[in-house]
Amino acid sequence: MRRRISIFFYCCFICCNLKAQSYVFENQFQSNIDIDIKPRLFFTNTLLGSESRSTYLIGANIKLELSKKTNFSYTFDHLSAKNNIPIFQEFKDSLTIYPGFGKHNNRSNFNLNFNLNKFFKVKAGVGKQFIGNGYRSLLLSDLSSSYPFLQIKTSTNKFDYYNFYTKFENNVTDNSSKIKYASIHYLNLKLSSKINIGIYEAVLWPSKNKNQNIGYEISYLNPIIFYRPIEFSMGSEKGNALMGTNLTYTLKKIKFYAQFVLDDLNISRRKDSDPNYQEGFIQNKYGYQIGTKIENKNLHVNIEYNQIQPYTYGHRSIIRNYTHMNQSLAHPLGANFKELISFFKYDTQNYLISLKTMIVGVGLDSIDTHYGQNIFDTEVNSSTGGSHSYGNYNGQGVYTNIILIRPEFSYKFKYFDLFSSIYLLKKKSDLVDQTSMYLLIGIRNIPFSIFPF
Repeated sequence: MRRRISIFFYCCFICCNLKAQSYVFENQFQSNIDIDIKPRLFFTNTLLGSESRSTYLIGANIKLELSKKTNFSYTFDHLSAKNNIPIFQEFKDSLTIYPGFGKHNNRSNFNLNFNLNKFFKVKAGVGKQFIGNGYRSLLLSDLSSSYPFLQIKTSTNKFDYYNFYTKFENNVTDNSSKIKYASIHYLNLKLSSKINIGIYEAVLWPSKNKNQNIGYEISYLNPIIFYRPIEFSMGSEKGNALMGTNLTYTLKKIKFYAQFVLDDLNISRRKDSDPNYQEGFIQNKYGYQIGTKIENKNLHVNIEYNQIQPYTYGHRSIIRNYTHMNQSLAHPLGANFKELISFFKYDTQNYLISLKTMIVGVGLDSIDTHYGQNIFDTEVNSSTGGSHSYGNYNGQGVYTNIILIRPEFSYKFKYFDLFSSIYLLKKKSDLVDQTSMYLLIGIRNIPFSIFPF
């Protein structure tokens, strides 16, 4: 206990001291280069019944303004996950993965930005991306571990166009190779001051196919064409393509937003001569999101609904699923669920009060079954005539209700916040009836959570 208290106060000292030092650095090198150093701190003591467990994250962020057109940012974090709460530790125990970190409890992210001119910007480094306006993203979220990337942004008054090239990794795979590459396009059209429409497409493919080295496909480097026609021309086993849209409508202080993701589509099955055809064909995989945000002075409200059909983001070959380091690249629940999330936040200069609620209905797998929730599993019987080819519906399998309630209070000091939070999670189905409640008390100067939801 003494050691934990010592670490706590040492981190507080560093937090305040480095904050002051950053100003000195900025002014000392102002004629040539601007340097800003900020500490990163998260410390919490979690009460689980009569048990007390601590978690802390310490790190630093360094920003360099090299010129008017070039800047560099580096972030390092160390996470202590020893003797942590079960809901967090189970990720490390089962898959040897720290959520949001990867194989190790240390992570390093960096970004090198070049503003070539007013139309073109180039960014390279190791990090994560988020596409969307909601709490969740069904296209590309920042929940997974970091990955190397190259991003080219083209901007005008009417649109922003992103070319994104990266590499992901599977920690458990049915292939000899764990590495898979991805090319991503995102076009955001500014139809008016109130309406934006985004078009998203991505393709993932393994670095090796059986015993053949594929590497980075030259065809997928084309910055202006759609990937779906390319995938069809190269064969279905060459890659896994996703498409989607992102919509926003802003009305004064109210923002309405929506997303739609299409992982696969085969409407021709209806026209085929299959006498066993029925609704719920496995290849028609999709998901959608609708939500609204209200911001009025100190009050912030966010209500969001997400629904993902079974087997979305998955693939017949595990290495081609929409994941990185055994973590989803989109929604943390995978697929085969319905989710309603609400946020209420009252923020003032001195304190913050928030309430998060989540209501989920998800179809989980039982032993030796795969009903479409686990996107890390291979799609079974995906060919016509298999037991899962037709008749699929949202919530199939072991239907489970999940309810999350999380109130939080935070008091703001100059360099950090003191916070207290209650985490109440309830899962109920025919096979499980579980209730977990945690009390968290801690200090932080960055947003961070030890919970996956």
